[in-house]
Amino acid sequence: MAKGKVVVVAKIYPKDINTDRNMILQLLSLKLNGIAEIKKVEEEPIAFGLVALKLHMVLPEDTEGGTDVIENAASSIELISNVEITHVYRL
Repeated sequence: MAKGKVVVVAKIYPKDINTDRNMILQLLSLKLNGIAEIKKVEEEPIAFGLVALKLHMVLPEDTEGGTDVIENAASSIELISNVEITHVYRL
C-alpha cells in the first residue's frame, strides 16, 4: 500500500526587512532535504516592509514528529525569526 502524503503550509518570518528571503529558502531546502519537498513559494507582505514566505511543502504522512520537523528546521536558521504552520491537509 502506498504511503500517504500531507501538505503543510507554513509562514516563515524573516528576522527583518533586509533579510535575504532567497537565502532563507535555500537554507531551509537544505535542512529539509529528504524530509519535505517545497512545492510552492509565495510572498506575503506583513507590515512595515516585512515580507513573509508562505511555503507549501509535501512530506510523508508518517513523518516522525510531524510538523515539528519543519518548525525545528526553520527555527534553527538564524535568518528566521518565527515559523507558523497555517494548514495541514492530506494529499
